Amino acid sequence: MPWSAAVPAVLVALVALYWPAPALFAALRLPPLASAALAPPVAVLVLSVSAILADVAGGLWGWPWVLGVAVLLLGGVVGGRILVRRGRPPAEAAPPSRSPRILLAYLAGIGVAGIAMGGLVLDALVSPESFSQRHDNVFHLNATHLVASGHASPFALAPVTTNSFYPAAWHDWAGLVMQLSGTDALVASQACTLAIVFLVWPLSVAWLVEVVVRPGTAGRLLVGVLALSSVSFPLTLAGWGTLYPNLLGIALAPVLFTVVWDALGRDDHPVLGLGSAVTMAALTGAAVALAHPNAALSVGLFLFPVAIAAAWPLVRRGDLRAVRGSVVWTLTVAAGFLVAFPVAWYVLGDAIAAGSVRDPFMERGRALGEVVAGTSIGRPPVPSLAIGLVAGLLVLVATARLRPLLASFALVSTAYVASVALETSPLPLLLTAPYYTDPYRIAAVATVLVVPIAVLGWDSVARWFGERGPGWVGLVVAVALAGALLATTLASDGMRALHDEVRKRFVADPTAWLLTPDERALIERLPDTTPDDAVLVVNPSQGGSLAYAIADRRVTHYYMNTPVTPAAEYLALHLRDAATDPAVCAAVAETGAHYALALEPFEIEGVYESETSHPGLHGLDAAPGFEVVDSEGAATLYRVTACD
Repeated sequence: MPWSAAVPAVLVALVALYWPAPALFAALRLPPLASAALAPPVAVLVLSVSAILADVAGGLWGWPWVLGVAVLLLGGVVGGRILVRRGRPPAEAAPPSRSPRILLAYLAGIGVAGIAMGGLVLDALVSPESFSQRHDNVFHLNATHLVASGHASPFALAPVTTNSFYPAAWHDWAGLVMQLSGTDALVASQACTLAIVFLVWPLSVAWLVEVVVRPGTAGRLLVGVLALSSVSFPLTLAGWGTLYPNLLGIALAPVLFTVVWDALGRDDHPVLGLGSAVTMAALTGAAVALAHPNAALSVGLFLFPVAIAAAWPLVRRGDLRAVRGSVVWTLTVAAGFLVAFPVAWYVLGDAIAAGSVRDPFMERGRALGEVVAGTSIGRPPVPSLAIGLVAGLLVLVATARLRPLLASFALVSTAYVASVALETSPLPLLLTAPYYTDPYRIAAVATVLVVPIAVLGWDSVARWFGERGPGWVGLVVAVALAGALLATTLASDGMRALHDEVRKRFVADPTAWLLTPDERALIERLPDTTPDDAVLVVNPSQGGSLAYAIADRRVTHYYMNTPVTPAAEYLALHLRDAATDPAVCAAVAETGAHYALALEPFEIEGVYESETSHPGLHGLDAAPGFEVVDSEGAATLYRVTACD
């Protein structure tokens, strides 16, 4: 399938996230850039809440539920704003930040960078129907297919998972794309990935930069290229893991950070105003948490020094008038961060600390070098991002208003160094356990700060040159700098390494971890070779579980880590004994699994040093009571005739 065939799905994915933008702009009178940045979190919240309500009501989730919740939510927000504003004098003229020209400047930079780097990204992702051949993608693709069938609540994703809660906002989004575009889980996931890489993430960063950095023309034009210059995020998470929920949550994280920064009065003239900021902070915080709680927790980590700085004048002077913004709001938020956030961080970290023990694999000096260079996991740095980051850190030191960001950067950098270079002990675990001591996750989260700081650095350089000539010099410098950084990024070893790393995980060849071309061809024929209500005995570690996402056939095991019924487990261990063991046919009758998918011997769990195996699927070609229905290479579909 060519990438052009995925355009409708990509457009649906964008509409599904950006439909709130006109309402936010018109009804709440938010600036155009703020409306565009805040639209995806609002849409994500609507998706998740509608999925929960549909499950509670016992209905099948779909666009009518989404539409209903959207009307209620936006109606409530608009109505509340009208009540609050009633009786107030007319608002003053809109400040410059409400100008659409600012949004257009960011979109110009994002568009040019996307066009220039689009070929690299598309080639890395291989094709619309390709998928990352990694462990967690079995879960995500099957969960997306389940959601598209109308079962979308994060509290009820059985049989794909038996967890009492799983952040399903990504799956709700991709599932809605499936429903509206008529595509499958694989194409929908690729479409959503492209939407995040080329628009959602850069626009989120753009609003953070606009509010926090206060850039000139150069900074606005550079957001696009620098947002795509990181080797740690966003493209990395599409291939490694695969961590789709983290991809969505981190892409929305800059918006949450910006809203709270604005609400804390870090600027003399907040962009949103206190009422709008508080409302949007609550909505955005809920959306980011539903996308992935870890993303919301990471924003809390970044905001911890900011909250302290906001309340510091009171501590230092004892003067309430020294606190900028609303005194009550500032002190409430600061107190919440000082008390509630450390507790939440510790509780979550303690809950998953047992699975967070990893051996160090990098020298401390090299780890510190990666932090300063804006790279991770041994990847070559991208010069445009690395130089901008160093310059931006120097500017932070010299700018009192932005100095809390130094502490935020130091916190996440320390967590990264601890994850790659320090032995496991209570102190490093305090910072890294909420991330499973996973440097991939920590490096991805750090990008939320790395990119804006790099923009700050390059914008400061451009301002310095622009101020030493006529007015037109600044624009020329901005355009020339954007072009130079884009060319440098495309030619960098870091981008080439990222491309090769991601592409390797998406390529389906005879050595693929989940499905080889033969195995996938066999699965794609299942709608023709099995009845609609067929259930297949599969080994998820061989990729057999993807028969659900690809061919809409139920399976005994939907994911490697999901517990199954005793009957399904018995088939995994003893299916080949169907002709001699009556208990096998009893399990077949209980599960309805009259077919077996025997794929090539390789198991992905072997790569992860797991002991998981399904011996019941071994040797079916020589076992009595099995009929070959279809085959492709070494992959074979059997019908269990012993239990007819």
